[in-house]
Amino acid sequence: MIWFALAIGGGLGAAARYGVVLWMENKEQPYYVATFIVNSVGSLLMGIALHIAQDQQLSTAFFSTGFLGAFTTFSTFAFDTVKLLQEKDFRGGFLYPVLTLFAGIILVTLGYQII
Repeated sequence: MIWFALAIGGGLGAAARYGVVLWMENKEQPYYVATFIVNSVGSLLMGIALHIAQDQQLSTAFFSTGFLGAFTTFSTFAFDTVKLLQEKDFRGGFLYPVLTLFAGIILVTLGYQII
């Protein structure tokens, strides 16, 4: 049952992430904006989930590991950073990872505290 919850959560998270990517492309935003949004929202939701779903394996498998694991992405974040540097956008190549990391830590903490 846990594997099924994990798979369903992962599928929904991946679809939600793709939806944000399409939405940002439609708004003609730079490629890294979608990654920043999903990682920031995912961090906030992870903080909330950590507070609510403690010791609930099925909820954790579905939402935290499945949905948020597929929704957020470290590899795309890393790729976007490298791409900014390759484009010689050194300001963005520095600010993007710094802001993403700070936002993630702050939003997980905020999410955990607001419930």
